[in-house]
Amino acid sequence: MTLHASAQKVESSARQRGLDIEIVEFAETTRTAQEAAAAIGCEVDQIVKSLVFIVGGHPVVTLLSGTNR
Repeated sequence: MTLHASAQKVESSARQRGLDIEIVEFAETTRTAQEAAAAIGCEVDQIVKSLVFIVGGHPVVTLLSGTNR
């Protein structure tokens, strides 16, 4: 199965940095924590959301429970 173009970019960038990653794409939408949980068959609080902000010119990554808003 061919990855979406944006997923291919992520995969290529990771490999260039020596990271061996596996990207999984779903037929269903997974834009929300609820949709992601339904797609993989788990509870929403088992989902981890990641948000990236630029603060003072530096990226800051946050990891949040799927139930938090």
